Amino acid sequence: MPAEVSAELMATLLPSLILLLAPFAPYLAAELWGETGGTGSLLRQPWPGFDPDLAREEELEVPVQVNGKLRAVVKLLPDAGSEDMQRAALAEAKVQAAIAGKQVVKVVVVPGKLINIVVK
Repeated sequence: MPAEVSAELMATLLPSLILLLAPFAPYLAAELWGETGGTGSLLRQPWPGFDPDLAREEELEVPVQVNGKLRAVVKLLPDAGSEDMQRAALAEAKVQAAIAGKQVVKVVVVPGKLINIVVK
């Protein structure tokens, strides 16, 4: 059974939805804008605002490579530092298996993007 949406909430959300639809379906959006009582040109309206805290990722998936080959993907907080990323990568079971018996020459960490472990 679908949830009921109040008329007040719909009146608040509908103009933003129409503005977001405009780049993809401009004629439909212009028609809806007029039908819902929008004033002025749809193309002259300001883009809907957003809350950066709500758009922020809660968890990142960072690939871990050993000598350039993907061995694991670790889940980290977005604000994790390079040392935390390196510790998480080296603690991963698949990474430990890949570096077992080898010497870690270098660990390259690109914060929030990639961890590459170079071994000999």
